[in-house]
Amino acid sequence: MTKVLLAHGSSDSVHGEQVRELATRVSELLGEEVGAGFLSDERLPEGAQVLPLFLGAGKHVTEDIPKLIETSNCTLLPSLNEYAETLVNMAYDQLAQESKRINAMFALYRFSGFESLAAAIHSKNKRCSKVAMASMHSEPSITSVLDLWHTDGIETVTVQPMLLFGGRTLVRVQAMIDNSSMKNITLAPVLSEHEGFASFVADCLKQKS
Repeated sequence: MTKVLLAHGSSDSVHGEQVRELATRVSELLGEEVGAGFLSDERLPEGAQVLPLFLGAGKHVTEDIPKLIETSNCTLLPSLNEYAETLVNMAYDQLAQESKRINAMFALYRFSGFESLAAAIHSKNKRCSKVAMASMHSEPSITSVLDLWHTDGIETVTVQPMLLFGGRTLVRVQAMIDNSSMKNITLAPVLSEHEGFASFVADCLKQKS
């Protein structure tokens, strides 16, 4: 049965390239073809197993994807938002590779619809020295949290964007960092670039085969 990784899509070419690169890596791990699909596609391959690459549980997951699945006569697998704890553990593993004495800020797209992700981040927050959460599209914003930490005397922060791929939203994260009063900030890779992410996605597909 054909397998498809379904992503949001973006006008930024980086997003599409990273989705297709992930599909290639997962194909190699599974030893079978895995395709890349996007919400803008009119149809997906007939009868495919479709894994939605979405971290939130908003309208795309509850309405848009089911419609596309029905139109294409596909089988819908659980979206990645149902694996929040695994993804957060992966992010913490990456952040704490060299030292647990790290100040980490997790940048969420927004808080509404991303409650599972926020809860998982909070439940693991002892894995770093200081942990905060901020939003790209709501309050508290990335800039306001960084400014608050700067006022409190925190000088070094690693920002983990809770994004699967690069693109316009990652550019927004960098702009919000640049607008903050703190200067010693490291921007961590998006989740798809983390060690083990492709294997995790392959396991999601294998479990439902």
